Amino acid sequence: MLLHEDETFKSQDFSNENLNKKSFHSCEFQNCTFTNTSLEKANFLSCTFKRCNFSLVKLEACQLKHILFLECKISGLNFFECASKLFSINAKETLFHYCNFSGLKMIKASFQACQMKDCHFTETNLKEANFFESDLSGSVFHNCDLSKSNFREATNYFIDPSHNQLKKAHFSLPEAQNLLLAFDLNLH
Repeated sequence: MLLHEDETFKSQDFSNENLNKKSFHSCEFQNCTFTNTSLEKANFLSCTFKRCNFSLVKLEACQLKHILFLECKISGLNFFECASKLFSINAKETLFHYCNFSGLKMIKASFQACQMKDCHFTETNLKEANFFESDLSGSVFHNCDLSKSNFREATNYFIDPSHNQLKKAHFSLPEAQNLLLAFDLNLH
C-alpha cells in the first residue's frame, strides 16, 4: 500500500484515476477534482479537503477517518460503502448533493453551514451531530438517532418525529414547525 504522509496536493485532477489501496495520512487537498475516481480500499486519515469537487466517486471499503471538508462540492457519493467502523467526517460550508449516509455511525459529526440537498439518512446514528445553519432541502431522515443533535438555524428539513429519535435535540423557530408536517395538521 503506497503511503502519502504530510503532503499537500494543489489543483490536481484525479478524475477517472484509480487510487485504490493508497493511504493518505495528514494530507491536505486544495482545489482538487475527483470525478469517477476509484477510492476502493483507500485509507484517508486526518486529511483536509479545501474547495475540492467530488462526483460519482467509488468508495467501497474506503476508510475516511478524521476528515474535514471545507467549501467542497460533493455529489452522488454513497458514503455507506465506506469502512463503517473507521468512518469520521466533518464539513463546513460544503455542498452535499444526492449523497447517501445510511447505516453509518456518525456521532458528533458536524455539518456547519452546509447544503445537504437530497441526501439520504436511514438508520444513521447522528447522536450529537451538528447541522447548524445547514440547508437540508429534500434530505430524508428515517429511523435515525438524532438525540442531542443541533438543528439550530437549519432550514428546509423534514424529520418525522415518529420515525426518528429526537430526545434533547435542538431546533429553532419558526423552522421547528416542520416537525409537525408528518402529522398532517392545519396550523394557523
